[in-house]
Amino acid sequence: MTRESRLHILLLSDGLPGHANQARGLVQWLSSRYRVDCIEIGVQLRMRALARLLLPWLLRMGRPGAALAARFYDVPKSALDRPQLIISAGGNTSFLNVALSRKWRVPNIFLGSKRRLRSDDFAAHLTLEPTGEPHNIIMELVPTPTDVEAQREAGGALRRELNVAAGEKLYALVIGGNGAGFDYDEGAWQQLARLVAELSARDRCRWLLTTSRRTGVAAETVLKANLDEGLLADAVWWHEAPRKVMSAYLGAADAVFVTADSMSMINECIASGKPTLLLEPPGAQPDARYRGAMERFIAANYCRHHRLGQPLPMVDAQAPACRDIRDRLLDALARQLALDS
Repeated sequence: MTRESRLHILLLSDGLPGHANQARGLVQWLSSRYRVDCIEIGVQLRMRALARLLLPWLLRMGRPGAALAARFYDVPKSALDRPQLIISAGGNTSFLNVALSRKWRVPNIFLGSKRRLRSDDFAAHLTLEPTGEPHNIIMELVPTPTDVEAQREAGGALRRELNVAAGEKLYALVIGGNGAGFDYDEGAWQQLARLVAELSARDRCRWLLTTSRRTGVAAETVLKANLDEGLLADAVWWHEAPRKVMSAYLGAADAVFVTADSMSMINECIASGKPTLLLEPPGAQPDARYRGAMERFIAANYCRHHRLGQPLPMVDAQAPACRDIRDRLLDALARQLALDS
């Protein structure tokens, strides 16, 4: 296809924001180069334990097996018109991604761990770490549906709403919770509260703080008990009164601090183009792949790393040239899928 042609994409979503946003982010990146029509449908894998055992085997049986594999999903059939490209992220979408690709004989892209499938079950298999298999493309960052200009406008509006003085420094603090080998006890949350207080005093800043679904009531209680509310320009305590503020917070912030337990949160913060620092509790034990991805981000100077309880970090991380990162991935996909032919 030429870059002026229209590219019809089917996006399969398992309903998890971290997965869906990766796929949406890739569609948005493709939209910067091609005229894209995208239909997103939610899919549910039924009988998951049995399906995960049987589906890799069924998909080895070619198109008949693919047709049987598709029956393990609840899919709105009216939405399933033949696309030119299938995209999904999240293991529960992977089997349907392959099945529909074989049914329609169209290329497919999958982001993330392929479970028991093979890399070449996908026309392009996108990962943060090399798998050494055919069709694998290594991402420098996971695509996010970040619109930096819209984020900047939302941030400016938030600063005006909060009556933040011109030139006043704001730091964003994005807080996750236990997961991916990161565990926070009461002491870790207290260390995070001390970090906020000490950086406020040193850098003369205030904070935009948001917790998340995974933070939990107990952690929020410890943080609120140990934080001086006067240091917070705005705060979202998710389990008390959830609000979606990431875009505005990232747009308003001069620098971003994010707990390192969520790769999607890390990518979203880096993609904002703001200096980003990853916060790690003592004793964290992410697996080798997760740690490797973090270390590559740090080595590429996309972000800095700080372990809670250590001396205060300097806020001088260099923001990555996200447009260049996007274009390198699109070039690799164009070669792999012959999109420009």
